[in-house]
Parts: sequence; structure tokens; C-alpha cells
Amino acid sequence: MFKENKKYIIVLAVCFTALILLQLYSPKPINWSLSYIKSAKIPYGTSALYKMLTEIFPGQNITEAGLPAYNTLKATNYNNYNYIIINTVCEPDTLDTRELLRFAARGNNVFIAANYFGGKLADTLKLKTDNYIDLSTISKYKNDSTTLSDVYKTQDTVKTNFTNPQLRQSGYYIYNKGFDGTYLSSFDTIKSDVLGKNLNDKINFIKINVGKGHIFINTLPEAFSNYHFVGTNYTYVYKALSYLPNQSTIWDEYYKAGNDKSGSPLRVIFNNPLLLKAYYLLIISLILFMIFGAKRKQRIIPVVEPYKNTTLQFIDIVGTLYYQTGNHKNIADKKISYFLEYIRTSFQVKTIIYDEAFITKIANLSGIEYQQIHNLFYYFTDLSIKQTITEEELLKLNAMIENFHKQSKR
Repeated sequence: MFKENKKYIIVLAVCFTALILLQLYSPKPINWSLSYIKSAKIPYGTSALYKMLTEIFPGQNITEAGLPAYNTLKATNYNNYNYIIINTVCEPDTLDTRELLRFAARGNNVFIAANYFGGKLADTLKLKTDNYIDLSTISKYKNDSTTLSDVYKTQDTVKTNFTNPQLRQSGYYIYNKGFDGTYLSSFDTIKSDVLGKNLNDKINFIKINVGKGHIFINTLPEAFSNYHFVGTNYTYVYKALSYLPNQSTIWDEYYKAGNDKSGSPLRVIFNNPLLLKAYYLLIISLILFMIFGAKRKQRIIPVVEPYKNTTLQFIDIVGTLYYQTGNHKNIADKKISYFLEYIRTSFQVKTIIYDEAFITKIANLSGIEYQQIHNLFYYFTDLSIKQTITEEELLKLNAMIENFHKQSKR
């Protein structure tokens, strides 16, 4: 086995060795995926902000919510709490939305930073977001890649500030790396207060009054990520969260793009780039091995002759011997015995007495005329009392039995 597949094993070993050396000596690429989980130290994780929560809310208890809002809030009657949710999309279902609204109505505060809102929450709060990028401008320069690239760079830049004079800074907070650039195109203006706008006077930060509490909506989740929080715009995060009172805070880890609580047994491999590459290489190698291995020469399969059925030949010889010895009586008795066994098995009747009831029942079950059945069984009786029978009598018996089988409906 090893000799036949030696070349394939060598190729696989070389590929794995080359991959390991390449990963060891090549610089690790930066992971720019949107995660927002507290343990992620990548640019768009939130490990830096999570560590600073104890300074933003000094002396307060910081807890993590790894389950939906319904599971987190239903069992406990929270009072004087904050609930922080940061993700690209926020679309809790009906049950989660109901608990978040009840949580806020009791006097608590919910802070949600997301680019897009959907589901029951968006319907209830009448939230709609739009993108800063002007689609008509993009369409105008769609055939000019150079100009289009400049347009994207220009419109990808987000300039924002607070409406509160005490929080507003002299210049705008400028973000120009990886921002989706959304703003609130619709919300309930009666119950809401505007807290922040961009350069074009588009609203991106509001406070919605819900019962005794509030829900804060911010469309710039990227500003709370590691990349932007540790930069020059870190004060934006502090000021935005300053609207929340200094009290115990629940940090959401469920509504995350980088949620690693997948139920897949392969989640460890999929969450590790090096293991994922090795996994794909293994799959490709196995496929190649099966493709090329299937082409190897097969040994000739010998033709095995099936066993011959000699039963009929044996029966023919035995019958011939009986016939040649002239023992017609013995043959007749055996044929009658076999026929009666057939009657008992097929018709489920006893064959002890050939009376009128018995003959009538066989005639009804077989569909053969009564008189023909009567003649057959009375011929059996006639032959059974004889010591010897002639060849003609044996042939007549055989003909009557064969005729029964041909006419019977069973």
C-alpha cells in the first residue's frame, strides 16, 4: 500500500511543510473583519473599550450578556442599569425587543451603536438608516475607476459632532478608515432628542424616551472599535457614553458579527486562519488523491462460475429408477402424499376424510367444478386400497393432478 501511494504521500508532505514554513516566516495579515466582541484585539474588536468601562463607570459592576436580551432580562427585575449593544446590525426579534423596551421603561438605559437596524425594534422605534455615499455620483463615474476611487475616499470620510454645546468640540471628529457611513433617515421625532449630527447636518445620534428610561441610538459603531478608540477621537466615545448614568452596566456579547458561540464542532478551526488554511489544504489533497488514485490499474477480476443446480437432475434420475423398476404403486403413493401436502398448505384444510363438505370446500377455494374434484379424490381412494397399479393408472393420476394445478385459481 505504501509503495503504491508513495508519490502521493511525498507530495502531501511537501505541501504541508511548505505551508508551515510559509506561515512561520510570512508576516501575519491584519484582520479587518467587523467583530465588536470584547476579547477581539483586531482593529474592529472592542477589547480596548471593554477594559475602559471600569473607568467610564467607576465603582460599578460590569457584567457580560452572552445570551439574547429576552434570556438576560426576563428572569431579573433590573433597576438602575445600563445595557450596551455595539454591532454592525441590530435586529432583535419580538421577544428580545419587548424585554429591551420593558427594561428601559423601568428607568434603565439602553445604548445601541449600529449601522443598520431591523426587525421588531426598528418597527417599534420607527428607525431607518441611509448611507452617506451619493449613489448618483457613483453611477456618474462608474466607468472611470480613478475618479471613482477618489469619490469613495471622499465620501467614505465621516465628520461628526455633538449638538450639546458642552460636549461639542471646535472641529469635527473625522473618521476616514472603514466607516460604513450611515445616518438616521427616519425616527420618532416626538419622543426623541437629537444628540449628534454629521457635517451635512445628517442625524447619527439620538435619545429616545421610553417610560422612565431611555434608548440611545448611534449609527457609528466603528467609532467604538479598537482602531478608532485608541486614536485621536477617543473623546468621542467617552462623551457619547457620558449620557449614560454612572451605574451598573450590562455589556452585550450576543448581538455580535464576531460571535464565536457557534454550535459547529469545527468552530475552533474556522476561527483560526492558520488552521482554516490547513483544513482546506487537507480537503483539496484528499480530493486530488481520490481523483488520481482512481486511475491506477486494477487487477483482472477472475470469472467465478456459479454453482450448478443438480436438484432437478437428481429428481429426474430417481423418477426414472422408480419407473424402470415398475413400482408404479410407490410412485402413485408419493404423488398423492405430495398433492395432499400442497392442499393442506395452500388451502389450510385437513385431508383426513374426503367427504362431501371437504370436496365442496376444495371446489370453492380452487374454482374447479365439484364433479372434477369429486372424481380426483375418489380416484385417490381407489388407488390407495390397491396393492399394485398399472402404468396407465399412474399416467391417469399424473394427468388429473396436473390438470388440477392448471385450473386452480390458487
